[in-house]
Amino acid sequence: MVETRVKPFQKYALGTHDYHVENAFEIQFGEAKGFYSSFRITLQEKENEDHTKNWLIEKVDDSSFPSENKFMEILYILEQSSYPLEIKVDEKGSFLGAANHQGNIESWKLKTAGLQEKYQNAEVFKNQYLAAFEDEAVFYKNKLKEPFWNLLLFAPYYVDNGGENPESIVWNIKGIGDVECSGVIRAEQRDYGFNAFFISEIKVPKTIQEELDKKYLYQAGQYQVKLSIEMEYNSRKKQYSKKKADFILSDGEKTVYRETITMT
Repeated sequence: MVETRVKPFQKYALGTHDYHVENAFEIQFGEAKGFYSSFRITLQEKENEDHTKNWLIEKVDDSSFPSENKFMEILYILEQSSYPLEIKVDEKGSFLGAANHQGNIESWKLKTAGLQEKYQNAEVFKNQYLAAFEDEAVFYKNKLKEPFWNLLLFAPYYVDNGGENPESIVWNIKGIGDVECSGVIRAEQRDYGFNAFFISEIKVPKTIQEELDKKYLYQAGQYQVKLSIEMEYNSRKKQYSKKKADFILSDGEKTVYRETITMT
């Protein structure tokens, strides 16, 4: 049988590409908590002379943030106002840095100009956010911890049909730290494109284990991570029609932390 090499390039046809994102987040440390959010993102791609690309990304929530907590509402508005963001990626879709970062900042300033008139002490939080925004490296380091950014940027260079190839992706465990999930990815050719499947099952590294033991003294255990990602690529439309990730942290007996995110 002749192997068919599939190439999941992060290349988009001209125009705007829309995705609906659903994100479910569960914590089972002690008191069980769950969170759900949904939003829409649009992506417009422009190719540069050096073969890099600029992505203009807009993010719009399906519903407004509840106003019971004014502090959280201010932070929510500051965060939402940072979009749209323009970034630069390589031909594979890997993040290289911001594009027109100062322009992004000026747009944010305009959107948040009247915030202090509506909320008490808003200026303090606005100045703190602006200080972080102006530090491009720190701002994007934090921004890229969001699960939808992980999925948006994740596209291995190639996999051979029927074979398995090593791959890795960094996932952020909220309040704990980043963990690099190493595993294998395989692909199956389809008439319209291909499907790809990534699986990683690892023990958490020592630094993450120490943070978990420190924060959850009563719940000591050998923590393990399982990350599964499914992707469907449509060659005709030159985009992924679906990406889904399921991140599970267990203490050896039960799931204590879980994030599931779907882009369609």
